[in-house]
Amino acid sequence: MSARIPLVLLACGSFNPITNQHMRLFELARDHLHQTGQFQVVGGIVSPVSDGYGKQGLVLAKHRIAMARLALQSSDWVSVDDWESQQPDWTETVITMRYHYGRILKQYQEGTGKDSGPTTNSHHLTNVNVAIRKIATLLKPDKDISHDGDHVVIKTLSTFKNYNMDVHVGKEFEEDLSGVDDRKCMELRACGAVCKTGLPENLNQTWNNRTVPLT
Repeated sequence: MSARIPLVLLACGSFNPITNQHMRLFELARDHLHQTGQFQVVGGIVSPVSDGYGKQGLVLAKHRIAMARLALQSSDWVSVDDWESQQPDWTETVITMRYHYGRILKQYQEGTGKDSGPTTNSHHLTNVNVAIRKIATLLKPDKDISHDGDHVVIKTLSTFKNYNMDVHVGKEFEEDLSGVDDRKCMELRACGAVCKTGLPENLNQTWNNRTVPLT
């Protein structure tokens, strides 16, 4: 039997405030990934968005961070990270994912003395086209989600650019992010049956991502 692929689950969002369902999604996603026989979840990260997100009624990041840490103080595998919350502007999820990918990889290399591949440097974390980023912060895209069993199609619709994501739960796929940061990533999406506000009842699913840059 081949060794399982280690994974760290990352949840980005406002966490305004964190809820039991937010914490439960980590357990459900971990259980599903372990049941596939392919993956071993070694940690989880809650990453609250910064105050620059501008959502109406958004509590200051320092308070959302404090509430999340209190809620997760008994967890031995899920932690709260404040890097995203300290950014001056809203941060694209892929940027946050690359930050944690680089940080975790560096910790692994320092702890084992092994080089498991190229690290993610600061240039890779911030190479988003500045003009596109400014436009993105002003957009309010709509999500059109449809699914048939484990086959899910997610359409992101905006006045700037539309994106279609066609995935099967638990199967790795390539996501083309050209136009966002001109790179391609391999992603894995795992699903837990957790209610998410704003979705129809038959689509009450919360997503976790594992992204590995290809370039």
